[in-house]
Amino acid sequence: KKIALFGSYGWGDGEWMQNWETDCKDSGLTLAHESVICMEAPDEATLALCREIGATLSKEE
Repeated sequence: KKIALFGSYGWGDGEWMQNWETDCKDSGLTLAHESVICMEAPDEATLALCREIGATLSKEE
């Protein structure tokens, strides 16, 4: 199965996302899309990208 990672951060540079990606890949998981990360709340472009990724994943088997 493919997965998608997304999240936000309030301080720092979001290094946790890089660690999360590495942990997932090391566990044999496949990322369906580049991870989505934003500072604080997502803007409309980020929300649209998350919706697009969700639609793509829902069509995957």
